[in-house]
This record gives sequence, structure tokens and C-alpha cells, in this order.
Amino acid sequence: MNSKEPVLAPELVKSPSQQDYDEGLEQFKNKNFAQATLSFHNALIGFEQEGDDAAIARAATKLAEICLQRNEHYKALPPLQRALAICQQAKDDLSATYLLKQLFYTYMALNKHEEVLQHGLELLAAYHDYNNPAGAVEILEKMTEVYLATGKKDQAAASLRTAAAIHKKFKHRRAAQELLNRAEDVLRP
Repeated sequence: MNSKEPVLAPELVKSPSQQDYDEGLEQFKNKNFAQATLSFHNALIGFEQEGDDAAIARAATKLAEICLQRNEHYKALPPLQRALAICQQAKDDLSATYLLKQLFYTYMALNKHEEVLQHGLELLAAYHDYNNPAGAVEILEKMTEVYLATGKKDQAAASLRTAAAIHKKFKHRRAAQELLNRAEDVLRP
């Protein structure tokens, strides 16, 4: 060994799995989704062999994001669900909330109304815990669309009124009034 070559500490040497993951990130950034998929898949297999649950969740999430970029919503579900289960088990609430939101919009794209509403309620609880009123309003408005699509006008109006109350709490009078007007319009025969 040449004495001029730097010696890296073992913790700084990346595993082949991590190298595959990093390559996937680069390919994803460059929108080379086929190569990114291959890299993330290889990374996922390596992380599984290493027993690294956090890395498994990251790789699964990236595979799902590629599916979503390609509008392959059904293919995105299994890796999103797997990553969510890992994050929930690890009590990584922030990552779990991100994944819930991805699932929420994926189910919306698939017109899976029951799942949208279920995940929407979970997101509302998370946004309440994180004090994220903007996130709550966004989800309430999307849930309104689902309620209307399923003929549940009362629930749609209730969602709009709840979103209006959040705006009113933050003195967003105009936005609150617009939502209240929409709620009234929904209930008109």
C-alpha cells in the first residue's frame, strides 16, 4: 500500500447497496427512470440482505416515486405500503406522514375512494399533531372532491366548513368565506 493513499475509516466506505442507491438517486435526478429502477432494485435487495430496514424503506419509496412519475399508480402501491409499515414500526412519524400523503394521492388517481378517505383521516390526525394547518386544508379540500364524487354532499360541506374554520383561526377571512360559500353551494338542491 502506498503511504500517500488515504485510508478511509470503515464507516466512510459505502456498501455496494449504498453505492447502488446513490447511483439510483443520480439516475432519478436525470430522469433516467429505467436505470434508476435497476439501481434502486439492486440496492433494495442488498439492504434486505443487510437487514437495514431504514434503507429498505428509502429504496422502496424511491421505486414507488418512479412508478408515480410514470403514472403507474398500481405498481406504486406495494413499495409505498411496505415503506409505510417499516416507518410506522420504527415510529418514524415524519416519514410515515410523507408516505401516507403519497398513498392518499395514489389512491385518488386510482379512484379508490374508501382508501382515500381512510388515509385522509390519518393525514388530518398527523397534521393536527404537527400543527400543519396548510396540510390539513389541502387534504380537507381533496376529501371534499371524493365526498362529492360519491354523492356525500353533507360530508363534503362539513369538510369545507372545517377547512374554513382553520382559515378563520389564522385570520384568513377571504379564504374562509370562499370555503363557506362553496359549502353552501354544495348543499343547494
